[in-house]
Amino acid sequence: MINLIIAGIGGQGINSLAKVLAETCIASSFECQFTVHKGGAQSLGSVYAEFRINKGPLPVLGQGIPTGQLDFLIALDPWEALRHAALSNSQTRLWVETKSMPFFVERNKETAIETHQKSPQIQLESLSLNIMWRNYYKNAQQQTGTPKMANYFAGLDCIKALNISDTSLFDKLFFTLVKKANRF
Repeated sequence: MINLIIAGIGGQGINSLAKVLAETCIASSFECQFTVHKGGAQSLGSVYAEFRINKGPLPVLGQGIPTGQLDFLIALDPWEALRHAALSNSQTRLWVETKSMPFFVERNKETAIETHQKSPQIQLESLSLNIMWRNYYKNAQQQTGTPKMANYFAGLDCIKALNISDTSLFDKLFFTLVKKANRF
């Protein structure tokens, strides 16, 4: 069984990507259970999708991926990667966007300075995790003309992590199910 999280913030297309990835897994003969968690129900609020994926039948599973049992984490924001890092172990593979999204200013400036004095990249690197840094937004801008397609490129990393060799299925489903996506 594979435990996967796709994490980001509101407006990055995590929900859409989760639906496409689940459909791709099912069409590729995997059993797939997933749930999307939306925090704050606002733009820039935390959004993540948890997946349980298996080649055979999946048992009924409890809520949430247990600590230390995360296999893959794909994060479109390094702060969100940091949020889920506690679920990882030494074998967990992480794909993390290099660019942090604008962070809201906390009401208590002293707490904000203490909490965020280190960049999420520095904090993640100190955890000795298997991180592959990505620049999904820059890649999307260069290849499609818009950074809004970053979730497509993050999805390709998901497909590769799951050893699904036919990326054309993901491609077809992405551009069919994600109405705002523009084929490039």
